[in-house]
Amino acid sequence: MANIIKAPTAAAAGALELRNRALARKAAAAGFVLLQNDGTLPLKDARVALYGAGARMTVKGGTGSGAVRERFSVTIEEGLKNAGYDIATTPWLDRFDRFYADTYEAYRQEQEERVKGLREFYQILNKVTPFRHPTGIPVTEEDVSASACDTAIYVLARQAGEGNDRTDEQGDYRLDDVERENLEFCAAHYKNFVVIVNCGGVLDVSFLDTLHVSALVYFAQGGEEGGNALADVLSGKVNFSGKLATSWAYRFEDLPSNSTYSYLGGDRYNQEYNEGIYVGYRFFDTFGVAPRYRFGYGLSYTRFDAAAELVSVERGAVTMQVRVTNCGDVSGRETVFAYASVPFGTAGAEKNRLAAFAKTGELCPGAEQTLALRIPLRQLSCYDEAKAAWVLRAGEYVLRLGEDAVAVLTLAEERVLEQCVNVCPPQHEIQEITPPARAAEALDGLPRIALDGAVPETLVHSYDTPGASDPLSDRMTEEQLITLAVGGGTSNRSLQVEAMGASGTTSPALYEALGVPNVILSDGPAGLNLTSHVVELPDGSTKAARVPENLAAYRRYFFGFAGMALKSQMADPKDGVLHYQYATAWPCSQLLAQSFDEALLEEVGDAVGAEMETFGVTVWLAPGMNIHRNPLCGRTFEYYSEDPLVSGKMAGAIVRGVQKHPGKGMSVKHFAANNCELERNASSSNLTERTLRELYLRGFEIAVRESAPMTVMAAYNKVNGVYCTNNYDLLVRVLRNEWGFEGMVMSDWDSMKATREDCTVPLTGDVQKAPAAQCDLIMPGRPDQLEALRKGVADGSVRVDDLRRSAARVLWMVRQNTVLAINDEPTR
Repeated sequence: MANIIKAPTAAAAGALELRNRALARKAAAAGFVLLQNDGTLPLKDARVALYGAGARMTVKGGTGSGAVRERFSVTIEEGLKNAGYDIATTPWLDRFDRFYADTYEAYRQEQEERVKGLREFYQILNKVTPFRHPTGIPVTEEDVSASACDTAIYVLARQAGEGNDRTDEQGDYRLDDVERENLEFCAAHYKNFVVIVNCGGVLDVSFLDTLHVSALVYFAQGGEEGGNALADVLSGKVNFSGKLATSWAYRFEDLPSNSTYSYLGGDRYNQEYNEGIYVGYRFFDTFGVAPRYRFGYGLSYTRFDAAAELVSVERGAVTMQVRVTNCGDVSGRETVFAYASVPFGTAGAEKNRLAAFAKTGELCPGAEQTLALRIPLRQLSCYDEAKAAWVLRAGEYVLRLGEDAVAVLTLAEERVLEQCVNVCPPQHEIQEITPPARAAEALDGLPRIALDGAVPETLVHSYDTPGASDPLSDRMTEEQLITLAVGGGTSNRSLQVEAMGASGTTSPALYEALGVPNVILSDGPAGLNLTSHVVELPDGSTKAARVPENLAAYRRYFFGFAGMALKSQMADPKDGVLHYQYATAWPCSQLLAQSFDEALLEEVGDAVGAEMETFGVTVWLAPGMNIHRNPLCGRTFEYYSEDPLVSGKMAGAIVRGVQKHPGKGMSVKHFAANNCELERNASSSNLTERTLRELYLRGFEIAVRESAPMTVMAAYNKVNGVYCTNNYDLLVRVLRNEWGFEGMVMSDWDSMKATREDCTVPLTGDVQKAPAAQCDLIMPGRPDQLEALRKGVADGSVRVDDLRRSAARVLWMVRQNTVLAINDEPTR
C-alpha cells in the first residue's frame, strides 16, 4: 500500500479520461487569443528562453468552486518541451521554484498567526487571506548569456477565485516592479520577445506602449491540457481562432465603473451600477473611448475576407448571409459578428449591440463558406420601464458586419413585442451616466428594408402564481416537506460513498420512510470538483486520503484548529484501498467563450455529462454566467463575457451537452447581478430595471429559453435591496412567468444562515421567505435551517402549500434520474 501513489501516465488513464483530455486540449487551443504578432509566431527557433511566474507554475484554473482535482496538468514549460522546444533557462525556473516555496511558507506562517486561538471553522475561513501567486524574480545578464538564443517567452500569471475580488494595485491588476523590470530587460536583450498572459481576467499591459513586444498571447486559464494546447498554437500546428469575449481598456481609469466597483465605491454593502447598460464595448463605442483591444478582437496566421451578401426579413427575425473567404496561406477558422445600432429614442441606446455571431469551419487557403446569422427581433428591442414592455423603437436600425454598415432596417412606429410588469424597483434613484447624442451617419446606398410587416403580435405575459404537484408530495407530512426543502448537508453518507468532495446532496432522510433517494450536486464551472484520492477502509466506510494532492487542493482550509480537525478526518492510504476520482479540468469558461463555438461547448458539456455518469453526480453546479462588469471581479474566469448574448449562447450550448445524458442536469448561476465577491452575502446590486433586464438578466433568459436547464441557482446578493433567494420578482415573475422555466430553483451555498458578528447588516437571505419566493431547495442544509422552517410553519409565516410546491419540484429533479424509483404508494 505504501507505493500505491505513482506518477500519472497516459497508460493508466481510462478511455473516457483520455478522450476528455484530448477534447480539453482542442478547446483550449480554440480559445487562445493572439493579440499582437510581428511575424515571430509561429515560433521558428527550436531553443527558447522561458521566464515568468506562469512558466512552470502555470495557473490552469481558478480557486474556490471553480477548482478541479485532475490527474495532472500540463504546464507551459512542459507543453513546449513536449512539442520539441529546448528550454534554455532551467536554472532561472529552478530559482523561481525555491522563491515560490519560500513565499508560500511565509504566507502559511502569517495565516497561522492570524487564526491563532480561533476554533470555529467559518471564523477561521473569514480570517484567512488568499495566497497571491508570486510574480517573479529578476532576470539577470547571466541568465540571458547562458540561454544563448534569440527568442524569449515571458509568462505573466495571476490567480483569483471565489470569495475575493482582485485589486487595482501592483502585483494584481497592475504589474509589480520586478515584472516590469524583467519585461524591459528581456525586450532589450532578445531579438524576439513573446509575452503570454496567464490570468483568468484582464491585466494592465501598458508596457506595450514603451517596449518592443514581438507577440502577445492571451492564455487565460487553459485547463489541464493548457500547456500542450499553447504549444500547438505557438508552433503553428493549430492556427489561432479565438476572439476576445471581453474588452481590454487602455487604462483602468477608462472604465465607467473605475471608482464604484467592489471596494472602490466606499460602501461595502451597496454596489451602484451607475454605468447602466454601458459596459464593455457598449461603453467604448458609445462614449468614443478607444479600448486597447475591443470585444471580438483576435489575430490569426492567415487573413479572411467577410462580405454580407444578403439581408432578409421574416416574421420575427432578420437573417444576414455572410460569405467568408480565407485569403491567406494557411488553414484557419474565422468568427464574424453582426451588430445593430438601434434607434436612440428618448432614453438613449448603445451605439452598437451584438446581434448575432457565427464561426466557420476549418477553411483551407482560398476556400470560402457562407454563414447565416439569424437575428431575432427581440435582440433589437429595448426595455421601456414606463410601459413595462420590450419595444421596437420607431426609426432606423443600422445592421453592421463588424464595423461596416451593410443594411438599414426601418420601422414606421413603435411596436410592443412583450408586455411585462415592472420588477425589482430600486430603493433610491440610480444616477446613471448619460450617453452623448449620436452623430449622424452616412447611410446612402445601403439596402433599406421595412420591418413593419415582420413584427409579431404582442406577447402578453400572465403572472399567475405557478404551481407544481407530485403524487408523493401531495401526501407528505409537514416535517417531511420541511426535510425535503433543505439540502442534505456536505458530509452525509452519500458523499462518503460516492462522489466524495461534491458540494452537497438533497436530503437522504426520507429514503427509509418514502423511498426518496438523495442526489448529488457538484461544483464547479471548470469541471467536477471532487476529491481526487479516496481511501476505502476495512469497515466499508470511505475517507479522503491524507496525501499531498488532497492537502494541496484544500490548503486554504488547513490553518489553525480547522486544519488540525480536517487532517484528522482524513485517512492514511496504508489503512485501506486507495481509489481515484480524476475529473477533467477544462479550460475556464472565459476561455471557452473566446472560441465562439457553440458546437464545441456542447461537445464539452456532453463529455462532462459522461463523467457525471461515471462518478454518480446528478447536477453540475454550472455554468456561471454573470456579466464581466469590471476586470477586478474575482470570478471573471468562471463567467463567459461582457455581452449577454454570448453568455446565453455559450451557457445554453454546454447545458444541452450535459443534458443529453438522461437524468443529468445543470444549475445556471448566479441568478442574478452577482458581479463582485466583496460582501457578496450582504451586498445589494442597485440598478435600474432596464439595465437589469437588458444586460444582467438577458443571458440567463437566452440560456433558459434555449436549453431548459434542470435547475437555476439563486445568488447570494440582493437586487435593489431584496435577496435573490427571497426575490419573488426574479424567481417567479421573470424566471417562471415570463421565461417559462419549469425546473427547480436552489439557493447558493449558505446564502441563508445566521448573522456574522462583524457585519453590521443582515448577512444572508431569510430561510422562512424562501418557499413563498419559490426558492425550492435551501443549500447545503443545516439544522438551523430546518428549525427555522419548523418555526415558520408553527407561527404561520411559512405556508405548507409553498413547501408542498417546493417538494414537488425537488422530487421532479430526483425523478429525472431514471435509475431511481420512488415509492408513490401510500405508506402503511
